[in-house]
Amino acid sequence: MYIFIINPKAGFGRAKRIFSDIQQSSIYRQMESKHYFTEYEGHAEEMAKHISGNPAGKTIIVIGGDGTIHEVINGLSTVEIPIGFIPGGSGNDFARGSGIKGSPQQILKKITKADHMLDYWVGKYSQPGKQPRKFANSIGFGFDAEVAKTVNESNYKNLFNSIGLGTVSYVIALLQVLVKFKPMSITVEADGKVKTLHKCWMVSIGNHPYYGGGMKIIPHAVIQPEILPILIIHSISKWKVLALFITVFFGKHAAYNEVEALQAKTLKIVSEQPILYQVDGQTDLCRSNEIIKQTAPIKILGIANYKN
Repeated sequence: MYIFIINPKAGFGRAKRIFSDIQQSSIYRQMESKHYFTEYEGHAEEMAKHISGNPAGKTIIVIGGDGTIHEVINGLSTVEIPIGFIPGGSGNDFARGSGIKGSPQQILKKITKADHMLDYWVGKYSQPGKQPRKFANSIGFGFDAEVAKTVNESNYKNLFNSIGLGTVSYVIALLQVLVKFKPMSITVEADGKVKTLHKCWMVSIGNHPYYGGGMKIIPHAVIQPEILPILIIHSISKWKVLALFITVFFGKHAAYNEVEALQAKTLKIVSEQPILYQVDGQTDLCRSNEIIKQTAPIKILGIANYKN
């Protein structure tokens, strides 16, 4: 049984249009399937949680954006249910990072054939007094979180999404944040090794390299068990940050002296003051966060012979 979860608002209505086209295809008509449209924030997570109660013989196919796959992954309480993802959002970094390519109908065909299945180890983060949660793409503290917050609150996000130029929103927001951003003081503990950074711009952790609709923010990141790829930017001038981000689409920013690339099995971020962080593009405040990889991988369908 294939269960479609569609976010009709993703990509300024693109996900809904994709599903309408898929329904007309011969592949879809031959499938045993049910479909559900999300109606509010968190609905996809509730659906995935309900489906997890009886996982036998089920495959979830998500049509939406990175926010939708984030919800589904957090709702799943088992790794027994494989996931197919047909990108219909504005950034679609999960599809990019997972090697999901082709038209929606081509991806659907790959999902149903299930020739290749990707083991995908999601990240987990936890704060004192709160239940641990998962991230599909990335979690970031500082500058990238401020950029994500500015994009989410902007008047131009929907405009650029509607014409397929969602990444432009991040570029504009980056320039806006650059003017007012103040570096933070934080403590970073990676595999027990502690360092305090007083002029830190950002700390980003990713399951794959991409963020913000194709920015190769963590170029050394690969989909793998246990290991967290980490990128830290600190002690850098504002003008050099601008030059750095011009190269970020090509992953060349890692060559800057102020950019530190690490790998660790456990990471802890601590700040005396509340700091902004982003998880798969959604933002919140914290003082402390611990990050690890989920032990068991989820199974991703619809890929073409994925290689890291």
